Amino acid sequence: MPTPLHALIVEDSDWDAALLVRELKRGYDLTYERVETREGLAKALAEQAWDIVISDYSMPSFGAVQALEMVRDSGLDLPFIIVSGTVGEDVAVEAMRAGARDFMPKGAFKRLLPAIERELGEASLRAERRRFEDHLRQAQKVEALGQLTGGVAHDFNNLLGVMIGNLDMLMDTLDDEERNQLAGDALNAALRGAELTKRLLAVARQQPLATRVVALNERLPEMVAMLGRTLGENIQIKTALASDLWEAKVDPSQVEEALLNLAINARDAMPDGGVIAIELANFHLDEHYPAIHSDIVPGDYVVLSVTDTGEGMPAEIIQRATEPFFTTKPLGKGTGLGLSMIYGFVKQSGGHLSIYSEVGVGTTVRLYLPKAGRGDGKETEAAAGAGHAPRGGESILVVDDNVELRRITLRHLKGLGYVCREAGAGPEALALLESGERFDLLFTDIGLPDGMLGYELARLAAERQPGIKVLYCTGYAKARGAQNEDPNDSTLVLRKPFRAQNLAERVRAVLDQQTERGRAEAERPNSATSRGRRA
Repeated sequence: MPTPLHALIVEDSDWDAALLVRELKRGYDLTYERVETREGLAKALAEQAWDIVISDYSMPSFGAVQALEMVRDSGLDLPFIIVSGTVGEDVAVEAMRAGARDFMPKGAFKRLLPAIERELGEASLRAERRRFEDHLRQAQKVEALGQLTGGVAHDFNNLLGVMIGNLDMLMDTLDDEERNQLAGDALNAALRGAELTKRLLAVARQQPLATRVVALNERLPEMVAMLGRTLGENIQIKTALASDLWEAKVDPSQVEEALLNLAINARDAMPDGGVIAIELANFHLDEHYPAIHSDIVPGDYVVLSVTDTGEGMPAEIIQRATEPFFTTKPLGKGTGLGLSMIYGFVKQSGGHLSIYSEVGVGTTVRLYLPKAGRGDGKETEAAAGAGHAPRGGESILVVDDNVELRRITLRHLKGLGYVCREAGAGPEALALLESGERFDLLFTDIGLPDGMLGYELARLAAERQPGIKVLYCTGYAKARGAQNEDPNDSTLVLRKPFRAQNLAERVRAVLDQQTERGRAEAERPNSATSRGRRA
């Protein structure tokens, strides 16, 4: 079957145009348009996508060099071949210098098909190179944003932690309604600051993910019910589930947030109302897809699709839709982080995002989420808090180099009945551990000064006081220095900034843990104790 070819022919002679068309049909399934004026050329370039432009060198109204300039000015990098029946070699050189890919006399049309084949091949290589360069630039943007955000997150989360912690305690002591409202407004503002930091980390693909094996078929009805209350009565929601849907390996809370963001974007694209269709399906990406999209691995995916009947987007908007801070909404109506957050979450999860849109028809956004493997753990829902902070009387060593945050943490823990000591760095904490005083829990920041991270301190603490429990906290985007520890394990890491309730629940959960992990570690065949017994 002949290869399709969309050719734009710039020619004033009916006879010469007919010869060109006849030659092109010998090798291609030809679709063409013939123009002979500046206006006709401008209209054709604006209305259709072309594979190649073939232009007569000299015409009464204008010539090939001017036509070539119009093609370049329109932002297109199309193969451009000049033909002529009257001019010589010097003109051919001039045409090539102007940017034409080839030049041939009208009597040598047998050269035309090989020339087109060569030029289309080179055009494909240039397009592939541009896609690679665009992808590289986007990756560099994300990397730069990630470095900036990760560095800022630690200090900013420490500051927010102090604000949130003190405001939590202040609100517990205020009886005056007006002052309580003022403190509440300040607390809400600090919490929004923490949420903004989280969003930036999502864009930079550095947010902490609580990955689980999730049956999205079971979760979707609940998510859709939430959307119905959010979107309004003039938006109709339709769903399509797959009866044999695979389980996905994702952070369920991030999937819910992504769906909410996509639904809100869809609603905004339908100011007069419309339909949002949400679909779940299994999908296999073969090895041909990564040849076009180099940032995705072939394999099995669970696809979550959100389709609207809204205004749609032109191609130039689709290309920038996932860029951080890019938005088409009016000033004050959007941050430009919604789609870039979703893109960051999906890529960090090992998946992919695609957008298809037609102006006046609507938009479909597809999230390709990794299929869960056999060895992946099942989803476990966190127990809902009872509303009262759990208390205790154990002894806790709190280690944090931020004085203000350490102070508020101590106030919270002492208020819950715990006996607390404090240290600002690893060596100071070790001195307390070696003093003979016993501790039930070491609550330590990961990023400590003086060259000793929290993980190293925990290891040394376990040597000095076997059986001591450990809870880490961090304000960094990622748990720095982690090797054998899982930064997504909710019993190990408390992310800053944290609320008083979060602190109370996590401390109690770690203290109530059984010591099965420690016994299993001691009984491993390659442990030091086992090696001693075998020797």
